[in-house]
Amino acid sequence: MTRFACACLLVILSALLSAQTAAEEPTEEPLHFCNSHWPPYSYGDALGNAVGGYAVDFMNEISRRFERPFKLSVLPWLRCMRMAELGEVDGIMLLTENAERKRFLNLTIPLLEDENLLWYLRDSPYARERRDFADLQGLRIGVVTGFNYGEPFNEAVKELGLITDEAASVLSNLRRLDRHWIDVFPVNRTAAEYSLYDHPNLRSRLVAMDGPFEPVGFRLGLAKAGRAGDLTEQINVAIATMFEDGTITRILSREPFEFR
Repeated sequence: MTRFACACLLVILSALLSAQTAAEEPTEEPLHFCNSHWPPYSYGDALGNAVGGYAVDFMNEISRRFERPFKLSVLPWLRCMRMAELGEVDGIMLLTENAERKRFLNLTIPLLEDENLLWYLRDSPYARERRDFADLQGLRIGVVTGFNYGEPFNEAVKELGLITDEAASVLSNLRRLDRHWIDVFPVNRTAAEYSLYDHPNLRSRLVAMDGPFEPVGFRLGLAKAGRAGDLTEQINVAIATMFEDGTITRILSREPFEFR
């Protein structure tokens, strides 16, 4: 065999070995999850890439423990939900459950729990604790477009004729309180306090009181039409280990992404 032929044979054998090695290695594409721009839980850049927040920290840790790469995007909320329903993304980073969402998502165990408080102007004649949704009758209730306030609230809106008035964000509703455009705004303390961080004067004029909302779990939603639909049990195991070793507590004890 000539030297040239030997060289060619070595090149061919090397190529075959490389191809075999590559075929044996896992070539899993990243699972794609989305969330809205929802500080302090998720922040996105101008290109829609997730850059930080508690939900993003959760997902990065789950990815590491699950040994599967994730692609994380921050999109308008209704678009994110629709893409999950169609299987155009593999899931949603953090959300609460309701019957409609469970139709197209498999939901994990909760990563955290929180409850909505009732926010008022401090000097409002309406500012008091309310233990029943009937106590909200006659008030103009600010809500955020696309947020899930729970089935008991939705039923009360229908059965008791509660008056709701939508706005695009937590901060816009808090500002509408200040302008007397709404009378009360239900939102959890974490989201409200973050939104008010750069508005200390507005914060000083507002007060939060207990309402009829029960604590709810915030979960990872796996799109039934996506590639992660049957991974609920495995991801639940990863989340459980994060609770056991204190990772969840450590993440939630950090200052929000933009304040670090």
